[in-house]
Amino acid sequence: MTTVAVEDVGTDTVPWRALFLLGAASFASSAALRFCDPLLPTLANAFDTTPGKAAIVITAYAVSYGFFQLLTGPLGDRYGKVRMVTLGAILSGLFTLACAFATGIDQISVLRFLAGLTGAAIIPNCIAFIGDTVPFAQRQAVLARYMIFTSFGAISGQAIGGVLADALGWQSVFIMAGAFLLLAGTVLAIQQRSSPVLSRRQPAPAGGVRGSLAQMLALRNIPYARVVLMAVTIEAVLFYGTFTFLGAHLRQVYNISYTAIGAMTALSAAGAAAYSWSAPFLLGRFGERAVLGMASVFLAASFALLALTPPVWLVAVAIAIGGFGFVLLHNPLQTNATQMTPGSRGAGIATFAFCFFAGQTAGVALCSLIYDQVGAPPLFAGAALLLPVLVFWFRAGLARTRPV
Repeated sequence: MTTVAVEDVGTDTVPWRALFLLGAASFASSAALRFCDPLLPTLANAFDTTPGKAAIVITAYAVSYGFFQLLTGPLGDRYGKVRMVTLGAILSGLFTLACAFATGIDQISVLRFLAGLTGAAIIPNCIAFIGDTVPFAQRQAVLARYMIFTSFGAISGQAIGGVLADALGWQSVFIMAGAFLLLAGTVLAIQQRSSPVLSRRQPAPAGGVRGSLAQMLALRNIPYARVVLMAVTIEAVLFYGTFTFLGAHLRQVYNISYTAIGAMTALSAAGAAAYSWSAPFLLGRFGERAVLGMASVFLAASFALLALTPPVWLVAVAIAIGGFGFVLLHNPLQTNATQMTPGSRGAGIATFAFCFFAGQTAGVALCSLIYDQVGAPPLFAGAALLLPVLVFWFRAGLARTRPV
């Protein structure tokens, strides 16, 4: 396995223009991923069901998004990562648009499944492209800047989704998200013809797609990879499984509008974006180990406040610092994932993304049962206790297993 030290010697200039174009596609993908969160109450009302059962529209997307990445990563290694991003954005946009014309939760769930299946090609292949293009010494800061696109995509999906649902109905939200994806895919397809960076492809791994799949299976024998993959799975269960029901909790307990719910849940992405801007300073000044320590403090404080059902302004603060704390943990996870299989990063990132979204799926399914029985505060309290434990376990695992 190639070590971190070998990667550090790279001196390539960061291709910001190409990263901006890929970031635009990731913005659209992130908006499509998160816009259903504040819609759970209104979808439940529209189709005469509970928020827990309406969460199938999130679970269906996460299942297909997670599982199909096991193939889109190796396909990106074989046929080109940027090609897969372009195709995924266009097809996912079409399926998302079709959701606006569905007549039931079951139909939306099927279309969301197909949108997730095709959208699975976008963000993981963008991250793998960064791993192929940016030296390791610069990669964590570049990935943090790249996450500005995904964070603001989540802000747009959640905040604009809430506004449109109140003003024009839930159908308009699917139209918005689908249009974002189609536009991003079309622009990227056009620009790929004239950009040497976007059109450049890494050598295919030995054995092609089959070779990439073999490398994915081999990750289970690498202690460093096991630590990263286990940590991201548990992170997704605890954070996203719980956070999915924040919108329903705000509606039930505080009786605020869907517009306000969308704006408040989007504060999590705003907190993540704040880290993206400050990452070069924080990493340069304190280093990865201290940044992970900060993550445990912010995550514990955020979910503990939410569990106490404080005044609504304090809920807003808790959401923002929770988003900041999440990225303090997720950015090091993501950066280390790019180093698990340097020869076929699409496959490595595919495995990482699969674990992340499998964790989301399991977390939403588990938390939907708990939410319908006892409500959100016990979910928040559990996350406040367990997320700091995860952070310190991951930090210790890196110190023990990461190549030097």
